[in-house]
Amino acid sequence: MSAEGNLAVLLERRDRIRDWLARQTEHTTFEQKHLDAGTPEQTYWHHGYQSALDDMLKLLTP
Repeated sequence: MSAEGNLAVLLERRDRIRDWLARQTEHTTFEQKHLDAGTPEQTYWHHGYQSALDDMLKLLTP
């Protein structure tokens, strides 16, 4: 896939996640439980971030 195609895929994923987050309850914006050490929320956040980095590397690595 071309660099432009990769960028389009990433932008679409980002926008879909933003839309989904905007429809979720208000507390997710303010609570920030993923910042609390040792919580399941922190583990899930890091797992999601690591998965996103893997996706980026797959798109950017020939």
